[in-house]
Amino acid sequence: MGNYTVVKVLNEAHEDGIWTVGWSKRLNRLVTGSVDDTVKVWNGESLSKLETLEGHQLGVVSVDVSPSGQYALSNSLDSQIRIWDLVGGYSLFRTIDAGPVEAWTAAFSPDGRQIAAGTHAGTVNVWSVETGEKEKPLDTRGKFVMSVAYSPNGMYLACGAENGSIHIFDVPTGKLLHSLPGHSLAVRSLTFSPDSSILVTASDDKRINLYDVHHASCLATISGHQSWVLSVAFSPDTNHFATGSSDRKVKIWDINVRQCVHTFDSHSDQVWGVAYNDDGTRLVSVSDDRSIILYGV
Repeated sequence: MGNYTVVKVLNEAHEDGIWTVGWSKRLNRLVTGSVDDTVKVWNGESLSKLETLEGHQLGVVSVDVSPSGQYALSNSLDSQIRIWDLVGGYSLFRTIDAGPVEAWTAAFSPDGRQIAAGTHAGTVNVWSVETGEKEKPLDTRGKFVMSVAYSPNGMYLACGAENGSIHIFDVPTGKLLHSLPGHSLAVRSLTFSPDSSILVTASDDKRINLYDVHHASCLATISGHQSWVLSVAFSPDTNHFATGSSDRKVKIWDINVRQCVHTFDSHSDQVWGVAYNDDGTRLVSVSDDRSIILYGV
């Protein structure tokens, strides 16, 4: 760590703003989703385009890659979640009709068998990847769920709401374990540490909160961005996490000293997504400026 460089910049990667990015751990593939209705797959080293996945009727708000690297999901304002086979010729594996505004951020479970997505009604819907059937929803009894994340150990599902509240569910039982006093504004992104012990949340209130998952306590509130914090990702090195913001900056933070250790300022518009590769040596960011930027971290 400590050698922070911009490795590659790909301008005009999409025809409109890029809202979301995922990094396939196995095949070193990047998956991006855009307001231009498309999902694109890229080589994670060269940023050469491998495929454009079409079919969504409206902007793509969320993508994720299954832990095995076989499937990517894309979730759109058209109320559909599409599952793509990244290994089998980029074919469409399944379409889930989530219903109007019934899905926002979507994520694969660590075993790759389920997809969870937050809803306007304050619930988290869960679908089977295999059958496409909806399972019992998780109810926060709260506001619009804007962000969801599974813990790597598969035990917890965390979600962040429009009003700043954060909820943690027990995945095996579906029980609501903790409702955390969160942020004063929307929580657009959250992520667990690789050992599942810490939850990091990013909010429109410009702050980043760190929580002890087991004790449901706030360990720290840190700030540094000048505007909404739109995205957060934890490094596999377990010591760092990255954030992207409306202030156009990407920041790297040290979890131990809880301080920003580097700021990248290469985007010309707000940064909607950040993601690490499998060994934490590379970071990618995507933005409303239509570019994809690869960093050495």
